[in-house]
Amino acid sequence: MIIGLVGNTNKPQVRQVIREFVDYLKQREINTIYARELQDFIPLGPGDTSVPLQDIGQASDIVVTFGGDGTILATANVVAHSGVPILGVNSGGLGFLAEVVVTELKETIDNLLEENYTIIDRMLLDITITNKTGQHRFSALNDVVVDKGLGPRLISIDVQVNNTFLNTYRSDGVIVATPTGSTAYSLSAGGPLLMPDMKALIVTPICPHSLTVRPIVLSDTSIIEIAVNPSGQGSAQINIDGKSIMTLNQDEKITIRKANFNLKWLSMGKKDFFEILRTKLHWGIDNTRTFKNV
Repeated sequence: MIIGLVGNTNKPQVRQVIREFVDYLKQREINTIYARELQDFIPLGPGDTSVPLQDIGQASDIVVTFGGDGTILATANVVAHSGVPILGVNSGGLGFLAEVVVTELKETIDNLLEENYTIIDRMLLDITITNKTGQHRFSALNDVVVDKGLGPRLISIDVQVNNTFLNTYRSDGVIVATPTGSTAYSLSAGGPLLMPDMKALIVTPICPHSLTVRPIVLSDTSIIEIAVNPSGQGSAQINIDGKSIMTLNQDEKITIRKANFNLKWLSMGKKDFFEILRTKLHWGIDNTRTFKNV
């Protein structure tokens, strides 16, 4: 088994965690390979090797990411094509995606060796941006967001589903999310929570001007087209999995559909979806306060 290592170099605590992880892997005689971005962050020892991040999937049997959800999203977008499963170790904050915490690393390695895990398919978005320079394709695990960027005014965005007009959203923007992305920006904007294995897409408006405008859940076979309405602001900003990609001008469009491949997600089976929601969102906790007279 070869384990590929990816980490968020902006988090100093990740350095020590990866070192301890690699030391234990060596004790268990497991081979590792580093994403090249880690070379200056963690000096490689004798016999250690690295490859560019975009090649880590082809060079590994399993890819382990250290950081928060952002690290997992960035890794997923370059590894998913290889079909190699990803395991997230939460070294960040809220961390909806990372199932394993630092204190469980040794136990996790033992379970990997004994094949005590499950590989789950997670839907990805296939995104095509058509503009004057041609077609540009991307994938996303969480979402694609078309918003007003730094502009102070609302924008008007036309959305079609399967060549049928859905709505013109006068708002701060629109989110198209996967079930995995339902716990991300879409949730903050009032979108529904979906179980990760559902076959569906979510369209969530961001701060719509009308209270009657609500999120909608679509079939995973839907093809969604987004364009800037000519009557509104001249352009919008496109963000994919939290990264600003480019500007969407009038007479340009985004086409979003389910990708024809999935991300292989490695689960240790320690926490089910509802337990994660209770833990991260503090569901089931009695927050009743008793106020005393002063």
